Amino acid sequence: MESATLKRWVGNYQTIEMKIAIQGLGEIPTTVELVIERETPDVSYVICSDYQMKYVAKRAGYGKPNEQVIKAAVRKGKTKVVFQKCDVFDPTSVWEAIAKVLKEIDPKKDEVIVNYTGGSAVVRLLLGTLGVMLLTMMKGRILYAIRYPKGIELTTNHTEELKDIFRKLKVSFGAMDAGKHSE
Repeated sequence: MESATLKRWVGNYQTIEMKIAIQGLGEIPTTVELVIERETPDVSYVICSDYQMKYVAKRAGYGKPNEQVIKAAVRKGKTKVVFQKCDVFDPTSVWEAIAKVLKEIDPKKDEVIVNYTGGSAVVRLLLGTLGVMLLTMMKGRILYAIRYPKGIELTTNHTEELKDIFRKLKVSFGAMDAGKHSE
């Protein structure tokens, strides 16, 4: 894929081929819009259902379906958007959608931004877990991004905190497992 950001300089001499966002979409497109606007990825993969794409978030001030809102945000920049549709309440279906995205990523050359803010509980759980595991192998960040009309707007990098929590969980489970074997 040709892009204005085909090569990004990172650190001393390392280059990034592509900046890729993997995001979940709930009923409100704000979290996806925010990451596209602030991070300007080359490609944004959006894990969602057909219902979520067609939904109009009127209560949040939107007048168009989420798919159109996201495509409008993309047109402002140079991001390509790919909607990865699945059954967002079925973990296997969500995993299969994520697995399709992973086939498009080069861990040696790409930077990945995992936005685990939007989507069903299953989508958010799997994206957060994916972020922690993926970022042990490659460059990237795990983001929590939210914007409320007439309220707060934030994009927070949770990468190190989540990695630390997973390390602590691993230690805790290791201690629990060791306790079972000593009985």
